[in-house]
Amino acid sequence: MSRRLLAAACMAASLWSVPARAQDPAPAPPPPPEANKITRVERQRFWTGLAVGAGWEKVFTTAGHVSNPFPYRFLFRAPSKSGWAISPLFGWFRADVDAVALARPTTPMGRLTVRPVLVGVRRTWVQHPLSYDVALAAGPSFNSFKVADEIKPDLALGSGAITGDANISFAWRLQGSLWHDFNEKFAIRGNVAYAWCQPEITFRSGASGRRITENANAVTIGAGLVYRIF
Repeated sequence: MSRRLLAAACMAASLWSVPARAQDPAPAPPPPPEANKITRVERQRFWTGLAVGAGWEKVFTTAGHVSNPFPYRFLFRAPSKSGWAISPLFGWFRADVDAVALARPTTPMGRLTVRPVLVGVRRTWVQHPLSYDVALAAGPSFNSFKVADEIKPDLALGSGAITGDANISFAWRLQGSLWHDFNEKFAIRGNVAYAWCQPEITFRSGASGRRITENANAVTIGAGLVYRIF
């Protein structure tokens, strides 16, 4: 019995002599997750990235008796991305026409205005800072014609007032463009195109009339500069 009491006393003494163990510190909280890196900015509105500007084109008509004008162009550009897209094309111009069709090649016949409103497809390739595109479009051309006073006696339509006009004709245009982006705001464009359009011109004086077909086909070379406004 005494041995048991002695063992119990020794165990109690040893427990009393051992200092209390300090409580382990709480583990540190994990670091906050890193925010995802922004790799691109989504367009918030359809006009985001829209650029506008001005340019000029030299129109080389394929008919030698039609003048080659140098019309001003209004340019607009949406953000470029590779692929296919619907594309409108215009290319309006005015040209002076000589009376070759009336066997008077040195006499002015009048001024022809060609206003094509075309819709087609465009294929774009983007390789920053350059982008290339090729477009093909077709549609109506809303033409008009103002007859020159010099040719009126040769029309053989009588002594009354003579007027001239052009019909709405079919037209198509094939165009290639090259864009160079200098920075986020400025870009320059060069383009070359071939357009086909052959309207009918009608001369009238009272009940009399005369109609001819005019060749308004043309090759154009142009350049322009745009500035991003949104």
